[in-house]
Amino acid sequence: MWNQFFLENAHFALNLFASLVFFLTGWLYFDAWLGRKTLSDSFKILGFILLSISFLIHATFIESTILESSLLGGNLNSNLVAATRITGYLFLILGLIFEPIQAHFKLKLALFTLPPLSLSLLPVTFPILSLVVAFLYLRRATVGLESHLKPLSLTFYVLALAETLSLAGLLQNTPFIDLYEMVAPHGLVWLISHGVLLLAMVILGRWVYFYLLKRIQSQLFMISTFSVLIIFLITTTAFTGLLLKNLEDETLKRLETDVKVLNYAVDSKKAEALSDAQVLSSDPQIVAAVEAKDKASLSKKAEDFLLTKKQNLLVIVSETGQVLARGEDKERIGDSLSDDPQITRALVGEANTSVGTKDGVLGPEVSVRAAAPIKSGEKVVGAVMSGTNIDNAFVDGIKAATGLEAAIYGDNILAATTLLAADGKSRYIGVKEENSNIKEKVLVNGESFTTSVNLLNTPYFAAYLPLKDVDTNPVGMLFVGKRQIGVLQAAGRSIEFTFLVAVGLLILSIIPAYLIARFISSQIK
Repeated sequence: MWNQFFLENAHFALNLFASLVFFLTGWLYFDAWLGRKTLSDSFKILGFILLSISFLIHATFIESTILESSLLGGNLNSNLVAATRITGYLFLILGLIFEPIQAHFKLKLALFTLPPLSLSLLPVTFPILSLVVAFLYLRRATVGLESHLKPLSLTFYVLALAETLSLAGLLQNTPFIDLYEMVAPHGLVWLISHGVLLLAMVILGRWVYFYLLKRIQSQLFMISTFSVLIIFLITTTAFTGLLLKNLEDETLKRLETDVKVLNYAVDSKKAEALSDAQVLSSDPQIVAAVEAKDKASLSKKAEDFLLTKKQNLLVIVSETGQVLARGEDKERIGDSLSDDPQITRALVGEANTSVGTKDGVLGPEVSVRAAAPIKSGEKVVGAVMSGTNIDNAFVDGIKAATGLEAAIYGDNILAATTLLAADGKSRYIGVKEENSNIKEKVLVNGESFTTSVNLLNTPYFAAYLPLKDVDTNPVGMLFVGKRQIGVLQAAGRSIEFTFLVAVGLLILSIIPAYLIARFISSQIK
């Protein structure tokens, strides 16, 4: 989540920087226009100002993975960027065509015309138009005497590469996972395109910086504008960062409460199992059958009771711990459970509950169990133990109620989960949690734990709580989690609004910065 947050802020800062550099370049041409007032310079001024506005608008764009609906509207933002970017390039092209080249010798130039543009291919025209601008600047720098324009040509060639790389976003609907990971927002191509854009702006910024230093008023204006930009960037990043941190802390606290609610649901199952065990243990027919060691009668009773209560485990034992009946497997009797901690406690007259685990086909099976003594008068003549599995249906009910992902672990292995595989059906049963901090805090120390985790290659905010047996030893874990991108989406609206306000204030600050620079320069003169 924090990586995406910082990359969004980097996107905002880089586009603001590009907007400022293009604005200052237009300022240079405006300064030249004041002396000669040519039509070609007018076109160039408009071109660079429109490119500046284009990058300014694009700075406020929040990726669709973070923000589902924009304040400006995703299409409106893209259309404004396209309109200002294409118009800006076209004005630059017209300005360069209409301005005569200061040639070393007479050269006849062919008329340059542009093919008609299709509205459906607006993003594709960006690199093409940038290449045209780069070529025209290069022609003026090589054929004519204006070699000082070579950095401008190089800027637009590099910018054309950045524009080309940004077209990778058109492939985000691809069904190929590897390709999507490359072209996805904040993916490899996204990072490279922004790096190339930064390189283009550094080249142009150095060129602008050299010429702006020729005049004291320009220097003061540049210093003021950059200072305001840096202040706004620091303020915006700090504010949005604090907002996101508060949301993260609030989410973790809520998850800590939610995992306790999940634990309460498990305790309710324990109480239900104990109630069933006590009802069965107090049945006079069961007491008589245990005293008579009537295994057939006990087997029938156990089987019927198990089906009625829809439980997974029901065992009746004698006072020595010998199994007299199993509801889930009537043929498996005669073995001893005298070493089972729950049976041992029940045989001394103590009713108890616990969480147990056993190996399953795909992963461990976790169940809640309850044991109650069978008494004839004051004498304990046997015990009954009942239990039910905590399965996928249980965690699905938790998700339906809370909207959160939930899971049950047997030790550190997933036994039941709401997390689905790519097919939308199968579950990640049997996956191990290898995070050492989680295992130490929850499975060793028996403490609750909230943290940020990567679960199945997806970042989550998570809360864990130990599942304990009758001796209070941790035998598993409860998990509830929320995808980190969900928290970032919750903050997305505020982040976008902050970006828009910062851009608006930055635009308004240009006028006082110019007036202050002009006043100070006039005082110096």
